[in-house]
Amino acid sequence: MKNAFNITPIINLFIILLMASSVSAGTCLNNNCHQSLTTPKHLHGPIAAEMAGADGCMTCHQPSGKPCTTETAGKFMFTKEDKEMCLLCHGRDVATEHTKKEKTCLRCHDPHGSEDNYNFLRKDK
Repeated sequence: MKNAFNITPIINLFIILLMASSVSAGTCLNNNCHQSLTTPKHLHGPIAAEMAGADGCMTCHQPSGKPCTTETAGKFMFTKEDKEMCLLCHGRDVATEHTKKEKTCLRCHDPHGSEDNYNFLRKDK
């Protein structure tokens, strides 16, 4: 006689709950610390990756002290000096002539995103 109990819906429910718990686990973007970084129209890749559940923030930031909690911010530092860090992903082949002249990328570009343009230029640039 065939078993009348189908376990597939229970397994599916377990998988959905497991996925939901890992997505809702605290990240830099959903623990009220940096939620505003998710609002620009044009998001930098690491921010979009963090929103999708990957460790996007760790591309540029590394822990350097107490970890984040829902009540307090953690301590982080850049993984490299700003221009050197940007060139890890934005290789020299895509860099422009001004990249060679400028000592920093962050003076003109917002590393998290922009409401106005996909080059992440700061409003005053």
